[in-house]
Amino acid sequence: MATIRETILEYPSIGDMEGFLEKVVFVKRGINPEEQCTTDNIKQVGLCVADTYAMLINSPDFTENKLSISHPRSYYIQTARQLYIENGEPEKAAKLGKKIIIRGRARNAW
Repeated sequence: MATIRETILEYPSIGDMEGFLEKVVFVKRGINPEEQCTTDNIKQVGLCVADTYAMLINSPDFTENKLSISHPRSYYIQTARQLYIENGEPEKAAKLGKKIIIRGRARNAW
């Protein structure tokens, strides 16, 4: 059987965010990544992936000598939304991918 860490790292592009996963997501969610992945903790696994994808959404796209595999931003948004909804945190799904609009009045005065 696989550990929680191994299961999470099977998702696309999560390996690139392993430091964030270790230092932030596992700590925030209080998860021991060395535990076996079971049906009892699979929801927590999904939420960890969603948290990591939510961070990826805000990361810049880049390619390295055109050898790297990349996924469109919409893939991460949709997958994170789906995982949040399926695993009991739909309020986070509603906030993903929203554009920030700043309203106000700008004057041409110097």
